[in-house]
Amino acid sequence: MKEILETMPRIELALIIIGTAALMLGIIFGYAMIHEYRMYLEEHRKARITFRDFFKQEQFYIFLFLVSIFIMSLNLLYFLE
Repeated sequence: MKEILETMPRIELALIIIGTAALMLGIIFGYAMIHEYRMYLEEHRKARITFRDFFKQEQFYIFLFLVSIFIMSLNLLYFLE
């Protein structure tokens, strides 16, 4: 494993780390959004399931995910300088 990391260029290693972190964040935020939306639907029985309603209810998690991706990309740019 150490040999693989030493032979990899810096940019590829940084992209793999950022990509893995973004994927893990996406999975975690996706699970949290779906779980919270299910709880919302249980409390509001008359609510219809629509994508618009889903994005309206879960905009906080979407905002957090986009901000974290933005911060990771800024760190990548700083790392590559």
